[in-house]
Amino acid sequence: MREKSFFEIYLNLRTRLAKFKLKEDNETKKTVAATLALLHRAETVNAGASVEGRFNFVEGHTVENYLSRADNYISALEKGEYPLRGKYAEVGSQVSDHSFVVKGDELHLIYIRGGDIGFEWDMHPIDTVDHSVTTDLVNWTRLPCAVTTDIDMHENYQVWAPGVAEKDGLYYLYYTGVNSNVAQAICLATSKDLITWEKYEKNPIVFPGEWGEWSADKWSDCRDPMVFVDDDGMAYMYFCTAKFDGSGKLIPALGVASSNDMIHWLDEGAYSFDICDISLESPFVIKKNGKYYLFYTNCGHGTAYAVSDNPIRGWKSLGTLIENPKGYVPVNPANVPSCAEVFCFKGNWYISSCIREPGCEQYLEIFEFFWNEDGTARIGKRIE
Repeated sequence: MREKSFFEIYLNLRTRLAKFKLKEDNETKKTVAATLALLHRAETVNAGASVEGRFNFVEGHTVENYLSRADNYISALEKGEYPLRGKYAEVGSQVSDHSFVVKGDELHLIYIRGGDIGFEWDMHPIDTVDHSVTTDLVNWTRLPCAVTTDIDMHENYQVWAPGVAEKDGLYYLYYTGVNSNVAQAICLATSKDLITWEKYEKNPIVFPGEWGEWSADKWSDCRDPMVFVDDDGMAYMYFCTAKFDGSGKLIPALGVASSNDMIHWLDEGAYSFDICDISLESPFVIKKNGKYYLFYTNCGHGTAYAVSDNPIRGWKSLGTLIENPKGYVPVNPANVPSCAEVFCFKGNWYISSCIREPGCEQYLEIFEFFWNEDGTARIGKRIE
């Protein structure tokens, strides 16, 4: 039997998808948009478009993968199923690093799009920190962007990984400013209403201490800021970085700084975890029953967590909370269940997670979250 050509397969998929464009429900529209993005990327790559970006991240970027994923989505729709149920992203886009703010009966999501579907961040730069809101964890309304890149500031290349904290009625948005050399530093914007943001005129505000290395002229790790405000008003910032070990080698680390005014930060050192052998990303800290809980992405493995009596040091590992899906071994170690944040909304606890599929699809998922009596935690069903 003659093997079908690319365009025979491509046109067959487009024709099968066409009738679903008539549907107006959000789940169908979301799936149609993702499918069209995959098909468009397949068409351009088949025509010779490069899949190699600035840093050559190529996991899943093949015509076969794009077509296979598109076929799976169309087949699901034909069966009356919604393959992206319980997964949020702007239509045709992605969600990766994010931060939640509960305000009244609304949950605000401040986030970045991790590149467009089919493209890594080094091909389609991440140039906005976006904003959506929900009242039920399922239906989202997009609001104006919070901050963007700026050619005249440090963040003249990309903006990553927002973290929002509130103190005394003012909202502080900490984000990663990335220059054209991929030198990362922590920047700040503030808002009184969560809608209109003003960048701090003296950005960036946080760099690695003497325990690490930073230069504006090369890739330097100082990203994924998260700020926790303790009961006494003291604020603590946690960020992804690298520190020197005893032999002078840079190893993955959690940077920590403290502040009483949310602007000026005192370096509190950097700490490593034995179970983290590749990189530590997206730290998140919450206080529960007098204990400090740190959740973070243990690259190559999944979402891990630790506990301490102190917000700065003394972390004791509690292991992996959200593991890789069975049989999934990502080429890029960052493409594991990641970006976790734990929050209480309308009396219930939840945890978020994002996992990037091969070929660059990444969505926000929210799961039930339960605290165990022994101080550990467990995950419940996904919110759909």
